[in-house]
Amino acid sequence: AFLGVFVTKGDIGISTIVGSAVYNLLGICAACGLLASMAGRLTCWPLFRDCLAYGISVAAVIGIISDNKVFWYEAACLLLVYGVYIVVLCFDLRISEFVLRKLSPCCTCLGTGSAEKCETHPLMGWSDDTSLRVRGRSRTDSGIFQDDSGYSHLSLSLHGLNEITEEQRSVFAVPESDLKRILWVLSLPVIILLFITIPDCRRRFWKQWFMITFFMSAVWISAFTYVLVWMVTVVGETLDIPDTVMGLTLLAAGTSIPDTVASVMVAREGKADMAMSNIVGSNVFDMLCLGLPWFIKTAFVDTNTTVEVNSTGLIFISSTLLLSIVSFVA
Repeated sequence: AFLGVFVTKGDIGISTIVGSAVYNLLGICAACGLLASMAGRLTCWPLFRDCLAYGISVAAVIGIISDNKVFWYEAACLLLVYGVYIVVLCFDLRISEFVLRKLSPCCTCLGTGSAEKCETHPLMGWSDDTSLRVRGRSRTDSGIFQDDSGYSHLSLSLHGLNEITEEQRSVFAVPESDLKRILWVLSLPVIILLFITIPDCRRRFWKQWFMITFFMSAVWISAFTYVLVWMVTVVGETLDIPDTVMGLTLLAAGTSIPDTVASVMVAREGKADMAMSNIVGSNVFDMLCLGLPWFIKTAFVDTNTTVEVNSTGLIFISSTLLLSIVSFVA
């Protein structure tokens, strides 16, 4: 999105995010179902919460770009909505308990889920202050944290373990398969570069350097994104394909690969709620944080101008996003 606003000065940013949103909802959800070794069980609240936030964010973005112009206050409103979303997540447990208390008499899935968990944990975590016997909820039920620790289950799944063992093979170990050996040789320059610049905080020696690991990972993701956008823009201009189409297809799938890997790994651990929250939460972040480059452009760089956005395909965009979220919920 930053590159689309400041460098290429086209619609490649917003088209990538729209295409990525559709791919996330349909493609990643399908990958989780196909590649997980078990059926994932979903609970009502995380799905309802995330899809409601996503619907609001889509409506906000479509309303802002409908006149082909983005003003500084419109971009600021997107950032404000995202801030409200984060605050709501901070009080997620209280809100979910309140909503479930109100809906539990008329929602059959809530009663079924509570009955199943009651058989496993007969007398744990129940509140006696109401006749509805609402189960005490935790962040695990909201698709946020792991059962047995305060660490993010998503990051633990991506790492494999909290700490890496010294017996594990080095990244410089040559694979045995011929095909893997060819790929390893081709990617060796990148492996060396990342190994030198990013400390592996899973090892004991680098354990306290986790913020440097996080920062350098973000830097390299940004660098790879710049190269990706640059190459896709050049290919699109060479083949006379509009930026919007290239963003909706190639860039959308390419930038969603990390989300795909993360959601599939979590789904294979049986955390379906977390996998789905990762998918929809990523879309909410993408939609609302479009306002950040727009706000910087209109409020600080060119204060007397607006960001021009091509919304001629607005009906197609809105219908595609609507159909994808309806299919996802169904």
